[in-house]
Amino acid sequence: MKPTVHKEKSLAIIYDADQMASPAAEDFDAGYWQDRHAVSGQASGRGSAWFIDTPYGSVVLRRYLRGGWAAKISRQHYFFTTISASRPFREFNVLANLYRLGLPVPRPVAAMCAHGGVIATGAIMTTRIEGAQTLAERLSPVQDADGRWSRLWTDVGTCIQRFHAAGLWHADLNATNILLNHDSRVFLIDFDRARFTPGSKIDGRNNLSRLKRSLLKLWPESKLPTLQTAWAELIQAYHGGI
Repeated sequence: MKPTVHKEKSLAIIYDADQMASPAAEDFDAGYWQDRHAVSGQASGRGSAWFIDTPYGSVVLRRYLRGGWAAKISRQHYFFTTISASRPFREFNVLANLYRLGLPVPRPVAAMCAHGGVIATGAIMTTRIEGAQTLAERLSPVQDADGRWSRLWTDVGTCIQRFHAAGLWHADLNATNILLNHDSRVFLIDFDRARFTPGSKIDGRNNLSRLKRSLLKLWPESKLPTLQTAWAELIQAYHGGI
């Protein structure tokens, strides 16, 4: 990877010069790609993410949106202090570090921060993991939790533990931020507001609690005993890697 920063007036872009040559603001505009018939779809349940076939490969483009009370004021604008501390630049750099360590994350391509005064908007572009589904999308057959699916929960628990061991705390670990590719390899995505402190011991209890809550929302009440079995396998694998 060759992270490079491009600045012009109120626009700043960090990009991997090994993947793209000269980024521009339109690269982060879904409408620009739609006009060129390059948008192949949107991520399920993630209304601000698009799958795009670009000259530099198949990517996922995601806009930064705000939730909660702040969204009532503006969904796309957030508070700005410095470029290096902006959400797009921070996530790009976290992803770049994790990718260099060989952790299962999508490779970052570019991130953009457009700012004016104390307000900013932004977007990030990562390589697309072809054929991947979220853990939430895989749950329908998994909820029957027989021996075939035991390996899945073991792999998810082991994957989460690897990130915690590396010093990564995920800000929103839920069933839609865990991907499985066509070989059922587990990836983590969406590192907005994540904290990466190499060498630090991460207390993963709140990450795991957040994931369990998201699974409980998706799991049919009539099949909750199978969730208990699946969760026990995940936790056993997580602690087995420590």
